Amino acid sequence: MDTQRITHLLAEQKLELSIIREELDRARAEVERLEAKHLGTMEMVQKLEALRSPVRRMPIEIMTKVFEQCVQDEESQEPDPLRGPLLLCQVCSAWRGLMFSLPYLWRSLKVGFPSATPNWENVMQSKIMSMHVWISRAKALPISLILQHTSNSPITWGALMSLDKEILTLGCRIEELCLRFSPLALSSLLTFTQSPLPHLQRLELHNSNSFPSSANPPPLFLHDAPNLRSLSIAWGSLDTTQFCVPWGQLTQLSLQYDASPYWNPVHNDYLVALRECPNLKCCSIGIGMTILNIDTDMVVPVTLPNLESMKVRLFCQTLYTHQFFDALHAPKLRTFEFQNVSLAMGSFASQTEPLPFISRSAETLENLSFDTINISDVNMFSCLSQLHRLKHLRFLPGPLQLNHNLVDSLVLSRAPRGSPICPRLESLSLKCSKRVSTDRVTELVESRCNASPKLEEFCLQIAAFDYGQDSRDKTIVELRERLNQCVEGGLQLHLMKAKPTG
Repeated sequence: MDTQRITHLLAEQKLELSIIREELDRARAEVERLEAKHLGTMEMVQKLEALRSPVRRMPIEIMTKVFEQCVQDEESQEPDPLRGPLLLCQVCSAWRGLMFSLPYLWRSLKVGFPSATPNWENVMQSKIMSMHVWISRAKALPISLILQHTSNSPITWGALMSLDKEILTLGCRIEELCLRFSPLALSSLLTFTQSPLPHLQRLELHNSNSFPSSANPPPLFLHDAPNLRSLSIAWGSLDTTQFCVPWGQLTQLSLQYDASPYWNPVHNDYLVALRECPNLKCCSIGIGMTILNIDTDMVVPVTLPNLESMKVRLFCQTLYTHQFFDALHAPKLRTFEFQNVSLAMGSFASQTEPLPFISRSAETLENLSFDTINISDVNMFSCLSQLHRLKHLRFLPGPLQLNHNLVDSLVLSRAPRGSPICPRLESLSLKCSKRVSTDRVTELVESRCNASPKLEEFCLQIAAFDYGQDSRDKTIVELRERLNQCVEGGLQLHLMKAKPTG
C-alpha cells in the first residue's frame, strides 16, 4: 500500500513539474520580449535625447568658434588622428562636414621627418602626399608650414629635391615658414627664396644638428618678400654682410646659434645689420667670436627707436661685447635679457658690458633678467638704483657672485628716505648660496609685500658647491613657514634647490 501511495504521489509531482516548466517557458519568453522591447525603447530614448542635446541646437557660428579654439590650442597641427582637427572629424559626419567647410582651420601644418629610413624617396613622397591632402582643405588661403628633421642622419639628395620643389610650388601661398634641418639639407631647400613670396610674414631657418658643424647654408637672398616682418636665423656661424634681406621691414629679428656650447660660434658685426632695422620691436642675438676685429674708433652708434625687447646670449667674452652695447641705443626698451651660455662660467669675474646700455633705457625698462651672469654688488646696486619703473627682476648669478648683499639692498625699509631701489617690483627671482640669511630674505619679502604696488611673485634658488650634507632643505622649510602670511595674502612663492655647481 505504501508503494502504491508513493507511486501515485510521484506521478502527481511530475505532472506539477511539467506544468511549472511550461509556465517558466512562457515567463522566460515574456521576459525576453520585454527586454527586447526595453532595449528598443532605450535606443529610441537615447536617440531622442541626443537630438535634444544642446550641441545639436548650437548655431553653426558658435560651433565654428569652438572648433577654431580647439585647433588654436594645439601646440602644432600635425596630421595625427589623435589630435585636432583630424580628431574632431571622427566624431560624426556633421562635424566632419563642418570641419572640411572651414578652410582656415587647415592653414597650419607641421611635418616631422624620421631620424633615419632605408628608403628616403618613398618616405618623402608619402609626406608630400599628406601635405597635399591637408593643404587642399585650406583652399586658397595663405598657409603656415613647419618642416623639421632633428637628426644627424642625412636625407638623400633626391628626397631633398622633391621637398624643395614642393616648398617652391607653395611659395606663393606661404605666410609663415619654419625649416629645421642640418646645414647641408638647408642648403638644398632654399630655392623658394628665388621666387616671389607675396604673403611671407615670418621665416625661420634653424640648424637642427645636435653637434657642431663647420658647414653652413649659403647667404640668404630674399628677392621679393614685401610683407616679411619676422626673421630668425640659427646657424653655426652668421655672416649677415652678404645677406640680401629687406631689413627695413622687419619688426622681429633673431640671429642665434642653435649649436653646442662646447665651441665658439662665429659672427660678423651685428651693428651693420641692426643699423638697417629702424622698425625692430623685438631682437634676439647670440654673441660669440667675431669674424673681424673691429676698431673702437670706427664703431658708429646705432639707434633702434621702436625696440621694446632685447635678448642676448653670450657664448664668450670678447671686446666686441663691450663695443656692441656701447654703440646701441633703444629709447623705448621695456625688456632686456642677458644670458651666459658659455661653459667657462668661472673664467671671468664680471660681465658688466650691458650696464651702460641698461642705464640709457632706465626711463622705460620694466623687465630685466640676468642668467648665469656675474656682476659685482657695487655695479648691480648702481644699475638697479636707476630703474624706477622696473616691475620684474631676475638675477641668477654665476658661482663667483653668489653673495647676499643684493638681498639687503632690496629691502625697502633699509633704503634711504625718498630713494628706494626698484619701488615698483611685482616679481623678483634671486639665486643665493645655502648660507643665505633667512632673516634677511624674510625682511625683504615682507617689506615688498607691504608696499604699493606689492610683490606678487618671489622665487629663490639656493645653490650649493658640494654634493655632501645639504642643509638647503631646512632653509627652504624655514622660509616657507616664515613667509606663510605673505602667501596667504596672495604672494606666489617658489623656493627650490639649484643644481650643484662644483
